[in-house]
Amino acid sequence: MQPPRIVNRPAFRLMGITARTSNAAEMNPATAKIPGLWERFSFESLPGHIPYQPTPGVIYGLYCDVENGTAGAYTLLVGCEVKAGAEPPGTLVARDVPAARYAVFTSPRGPMPDIVMNAWNEIWAMTPKELGGERAFSGDLEVYDERAVHTKDAEIEIWISLKN
Repeated sequence: MQPPRIVNRPAFRLMGITARTSNAAEMNPATAKIPGLWERFSFESLPGHIPYQPTPGVIYGLYCDVENGTAGAYTLLVGCEVKAGAEPPGTLVARDVPAARYAVFTSPRGPMPDIVMNAWNEIWAMTPKELGGERAFSGDLEVYDERAVHTKDAEIEIWISLKN
């Protein structure tokens, strides 16, 4: 993976569905929640039911409420960006993502979910110097846009929040 570009992004709001899990739970197919969360998001065609999207077609995975860095539990929200103040209909939830400085990585092209796991494995092994700073764990993002439409030849971005 190429070195990251550093981006300052203002606060924004996401809307979607969530699950609470940990990396340890995700290593066991019997306790993994992330595959089921993504299946539900796709099966229920949730992007089409999320109102107030300024950038339709872009899907986010937000890792937030992180306990103990990469070793603890976290919440994953799978959803779309919505206008500030938008209220979630039905069982959807909204989450405000604070303004932050991010290290933005672009994965190599390849099949999903392999490119996602390979990118995360590389990021987890990086030093703060390689990341461009110390991780803040205030809201890390996976960004799926038009480059991720063809799942056998996809490319995604991972945005790692950094301490100022």
